[in-house]
Amino acid sequence: MQATMQADEEVKGLLEYCGIPRTRSEMQEFMHLVNRDYFRKNILNPLIKGGLLILTIPAKPTSPKQKYYSKKR
Repeated sequence: MQATMQADEEVKGLLEYCGIPRTRSEMQEFMHLVNRDYFRKNILNPLIKGGLLILTIPAKPTSPKQKYYSKKR
């Protein structure tokens, strides 16, 4: 239960951080996560699918210039 609450708080912090568009690497650094695959599969993709993060270039999701922002802008 405590781990879930901590994870929820970390995600809330990430969403606040993404009030302005951020790159994947900026978000990863903010969360102190080194493993790119872990971040993408367990944090980034679920937030995108859940509609909490929006892509700045939706037509090109794998663009190196891609940034993400929180719906709470």
